[in-house]
Amino acid sequence: MSRLNPYQLAFLKWRRRQSNNRVMPFVLSVVVGSIVGLSAILIKTIIFYIEQYAVYFAPKLLYFLLPLIGFLIVTFINRNIFSQTAYFGGARHVIDAIENHSSVIRLRLIYSKFITTGLTIGFGGSSGVEAAIISSGAAVGSNVGRFLGLGYRLRTLLIGCGVAAGISAVYNAPMGGFIFALETILPEFTPTLLIPLLVAAAAGKILFEFIMGEHLRFQVPLTDFAYEEIPLVVLLGVLGWLMSNYLLRTYSYCAKVFNNIKNAYLRALVGGLALGSIIFLLPPMYGEGYVSINALLNNEERSLLVNSPLAALPNNVWFNLFFFFLITMVKPISTGICVNSGGEGGYFAPSLITGGLLGFLFYKVAVLVLPFYALNPATFIFLGMASVFACIMNAPVTAIFLVAEITQSYQLFVPLMLVCAVSYFLKYYMENLSRSVVQPAGQSKALRVDRILLNQLSIKQLIDADDTPVRESASFREVVEGFTKSNRNVQQVLDEQGMLQGIITLSDLRQRLGDTSNYDNILARDLMHPPEAVAEIDESASDVLDKFDTYKLWTLPVVRHGKFKGFISKSRLLTQYRKELTKVNRFF
Repeated sequence: MSRLNPYQLAFLKWRRRQSNNRVMPFVLSVVVGSIVGLSAILIKTIIFYIEQYAVYFAPKLLYFLLPLIGFLIVTFINRNIFSQTAYFGGARHVIDAIENHSSVIRLRLIYSKFITTGLTIGFGGSSGVEAAIISSGAAVGSNVGRFLGLGYRLRTLLIGCGVAAGISAVYNAPMGGFIFALETILPEFTPTLLIPLLVAAAAGKILFEFIMGEHLRFQVPLTDFAYEEIPLVVLLGVLGWLMSNYLLRTYSYCAKVFNNIKNAYLRALVGGLALGSIIFLLPPMYGEGYVSINALLNNEERSLLVNSPLAALPNNVWFNLFFFFLITMVKPISTGICVNSGGEGGYFAPSLITGGLLGFLFYKVAVLVLPFYALNPATFIFLGMASVFACIMNAPVTAIFLVAEITQSYQLFVPLMLVCAVSYFLKYYMENLSRSVVQPAGQSKALRVDRILLNQLSIKQLIDADDTPVRESASFREVVEGFTKSNRNVQQVLDEQGMLQGIITLSDLRQRLGDTSNYDNILARDLMHPPEAVAEIDESASDVLDKFDTYKLWTLPVVRHGKFKGFISKSRLLTQYRKELTKVNRFF
């Protein structure tokens, strides 16, 4: 057993003094939330200064080269400094760490994604910071838990706290961060999750706001929503679902194209030049895109054409419609190029921006078709954001609360609920109900819950120890006597150092039992055979259960680096799993 450091010893003494450890998760949620709040400040600062010094001091004619510079720098860093964490891509890898890696996330991810994402977006990459803040928040939670020697359950809880705090700080949306962690990262809601996640989300927001000042992504007055506009909201929900399909297909196509370029620097060169050319023609594609949305909210739509060659074309209604259709359709392409050719970032912000552009385009068309309606462009921009985000992130409830919080548009709750319901229902129906009632393996929420519940079990505690090993030189008679003293149909064969050499089952003995003359001549090494599978003592219970099912076994030998530790039975594993399943608060 590894020795505890002084901090772990002090923590364990404090932990023993708490009543049933009820205080500890809330204290740690404040700690994690505060650290992640500081991390959010760091990435915002990195992006701000890179944009200030890389953009404002660069000649406007060279803007198309900035993404290329950023991609090459990020590619170099990922290949030479952060090579072990370069693969990590936000929420999907956080979920994978929880399910398959015992909620262990590398320490370096606390800061590595900030640097690469900050460089990408600062130099014009068309992605979002959210993948970096989700990765960093999860890494903070995981490593705080590991540093204090906490188990799988509390490490997973702290990962959720870190993610909630990160989204809360970046978007000034504590409820959005809280619900995102519940809806996307953690397996399901239980009462014990409520307070730690809320506390972490509040801590992240308060610290960020205290240092950086109060901020809102979008601040514009809204008129009251008229229920006569409900048909338009439903139609926008349908368009949001179609747009989300277009986004996903575009991202997939870009990934396929750039994966065919094997040299990383050549990939960055091609992607940088492609994105730079797009930015030269359509300056709104530069960076995250929130500046463009704010311009539309403030009736400054002509500002999106500044420095674009298209500004020389005649300014009329049809040109405006064409221009906004163009930037709406090109935004996913620019994001796909950025993320797959050498840049860093995620699809969180691009889905909001694309949805906002779609909403504004829809508003422009609606005004032409229905001039007698007094429509508010901000309403449709925000509804478009929610509909596309709900489908892309598979988080309709998060979409409702996040958009309501970042826009302070709480009077839009009903249309937000409606537009998300329409778009997400269409997505769910087309992906599941229209094909089969059975979800594909690996995508089911129930499967995630199942694996996480299993991973809360300790193989070490489920082992049936066996202190009567059979040596390789043991005779057939001794092997038979061993079976008479055991209630198991398998025995382990060990060498003098306790290393597992093979196993003997009752089936191996049956044909020889009648030949009593050879009871002392046949040795254990003649009877044994390698086990079909073994379980490592530190292996997750879900992986062990997979081995039981794959090899159709009921007993597995358990080893640590080849040294025999005991047997684990499938029946005992399933019995303990059922106990976990019937608990009121199954998690944490």
